[in-house]
Amino acid sequence: MKKTTRPAHLINSKEPHIVSLMLLSAFAAMGAILMTPALPEISAYFHISIGTTQLTVTSFLLGYAIGQLVYGPIANRLGRKPALFIGIGIATMGSIFSILSSPVESFHLLIIGRLLEAIGASAGLAICFTIINDFYFPEDARRITSFLMFAFAIVPGVAIAIGGVLTQYIHWQACFYFLLCYGLFLLYPTIRLPETIGNKDLFAFRYRYIIKNYGKSFLNRKLVGCAICAGFSSACIYTFGAEGPFIGIHFLHIAPATYGILGLIPFIGTFFGSFVTIWLIRFNSFFVLKIAFLLELIASVVMLIFFVCHYVTLFTLLGPMFLLCLAHPMLSSTGLSLAITQTEDKANGSAVMSFIAMAMPVLMTLLLGLLHIKAVWIMPAIFLISLFFMLNAYIFLVRPK
Repeated sequence: MKKTTRPAHLINSKEPHIVSLMLLSAFAAMGAILMTPALPEISAYFHISIGTTQLTVTSFLLGYAIGQLVYGPIANRLGRKPALFIGIGIATMGSIFSILSSPVESFHLLIIGRLLEAIGASAGLAICFTIINDFYFPEDARRITSFLMFAFAIVPGVAIAIGGVLTQYIHWQACFYFLLCYGLFLLYPTIRLPETIGNKDLFAFRYRYIIKNYGKSFLNRKLVGCAICAGFSSACIYTFGAEGPFIGIHFLHIAPATYGILGLIPFIGTFFGSFVTIWLIRFNSFFVLKIAFLLELIASVVMLIFFVCHYVTLFTLLGPMFLLCLAHPMLSSTGLSLAITQTEDKANGSAVMSFIAMAMPVLMTLLLGLLHIKAVWIMPAIFLISLFFMLNAYIFLVRPK
C-alpha cells in the first residue's frame, strides 16, 4: 500500500494493518449473519413463530446501532484500542449468554445475548472508522474505506456458509460457540493496531458534553443524509439475511448446509462491487450514489415481479440479490466516506454516522417481523420501501438549504 500523508502526531506511528481493520470492522457483520441459516431450527427449538424468531436479527441490529453511540466518548476519553478491548469483552459475555439459552431453554436469554453480542461487536466498525480518519486525510481515508468493503464482501458470504454447515451437522448452538472464538481471536489484531488518538478528552464522559457533541453531529445535515443512504442499502442486505433462510430452507426445501454454500453467491457480487467501488473513486461521489441506487432499484423490482408471479426459484432469489449486493459496497462505502468528511470530531461523528446507518436495518427488519407476512414477495417489497426512503434522504441531502 502506498505511503500517505498523515497528521503530525502520527508521523512516526506504524500504519494500521488493513487486514486487522477488515477483521475488526466486519466483527458485527459476522455476528449478524452467521446464525441466519439457523433461524428455522431456532424457531422449531423454542416453538415460536417465524416473525418472533426474526427478533434475534432485529435485537442484534438494535444493539449494533446503540453500540455505535457508546464508543465515541470511550474512544475520546480512554483511547481507540481500549474501546476495542471493552467491545470484545462485552461481545464475549453476549456469546456466553447465547450459548446458555439452549440448555436453560430461554428464548429471552438468547435475545439478551444477541443484544450484548451486538453492543460489543459494534466497537469494531465505529473504532475502525475513527482510526482510519485519525490516521489518513480525506482522499486516502476514502480509499482505505473502500478496501474495508472487501471484508463486507467476504465475511457475510463466509458467515452464511459456516452457519449453514454448523447448523446442519452439529447444532444451531454451535454458531454461538464459533462467534465466541471469533471474538477472542480479534484480541490479536487489536493488539497490533497503533493507538491513533492525539490528546485524550478528559471531559468526554460528562453527559452534557456528550449531548453537546452528539447533538452537533446529529444536526449535521450532510452527515445524517449520507449515513441514511448507506443505512437503507444495508437494510436490504440484513432483510435478506433475516428472510432469505426461510425462503430457501422452508419454501424451496434446501438443506441448511446447501443454503449456506449457495448463500455465498450474492456476496460474490459484493466482492466484485468492492473492486468497482475502488475504481469509481475517481468519479464524483454523488454520481456513484446515483448509479448504485439505480442498480439496487432494478434488482428489487425484478425480484418483486418474479415473486408476485409465483416464480420463486434459486435463480430468482439469488440472481437479483447478486446485483443488489454488487451495488451495495458502491453505495455504502461512498455514503459513509462522504459522511465522515463532514465533521472534524471523528470519534463522535463516526459514532453518530454508524448509529444512523445501523438504525435503518433495525427499522426494516422490525417491520419485516411485525408484518409477519408468509408470502415471499414481502422481502423485495421491504427492499423497495428502503429505497423509497433512501431516495428521500438523498433529495434532502442535495437540496439547497
